[in-house]
Amino acid sequence: MPEKPIRILVVDDHFMVRLGLVSAIAAEPDIEIVGEASNGAEAAAMFSELLPDVTLMDGILPDIHGVEVTRRILELHPEARIIVVSINDTAEDVHRALEAGAWGYIPKSCEKDAIVRAVRAVADGGRFVPPELSRKLAERNLQPLLSSRESEVLRLIAKGLANKQIAADLAVGEATVKTHVRHILEKLGAPDRTRAVTLAMERGLLR
Repeated sequence: MPEKPIRILVVDDHFMVRLGLVSAIAAEPDIEIVGEASNGAEAAAMFSELLPDVTLMDGILPDIHGVEVTRRILELHPEARIIVVSINDTAEDVHRALEAGAWGYIPKSCEKDAIVRAVRAVADGGRFVPPELSRKLAERNLQPLLSSRESEVLRLIAKGLANKQIAADLAVGEATVKTHVRHILEKLGAPDRTRAVTLAMERGLLR
């Protein structure tokens, strides 16, 4: 056991969730809860004040997305070790968090043992993503990615806009939009626009 306990900042906007996280790990002899924050701004301020060893960051906060809070903290404190804890568990969600600099990602549905293992692994300088999420991430990396413009077109399709409306909204020709739609369907393996939107939501490409 280390001489000093692992100092943890817990960030979640729901009191009962914070209570559950704290209760799950506070009894561990090598872990100490040093702070609790209920939103992104509070989390960033408390991190700068407390400089915890590991931060458990809610993926969805009322003011700033948890991934964006992670990015902002790391800009000021590159040594920060943050684990995103989220209700969302798609490969895209995990990718965005790790791309922002998170050291780990665990779903809120995970058991206490997984949380404790994640905290200890990250505190020790390792990364932590549960096997099931690692598999999803590996599968994502094998799929063709949508370009930024294709993602824009997909979002507008999800809003119910026709090609002509999308063309006007993006200030491009309708033929260009049709090309983007064809590429979107091919990349997602979807037979039509409706299925493309459904698949995109399942994969975390759309919210």
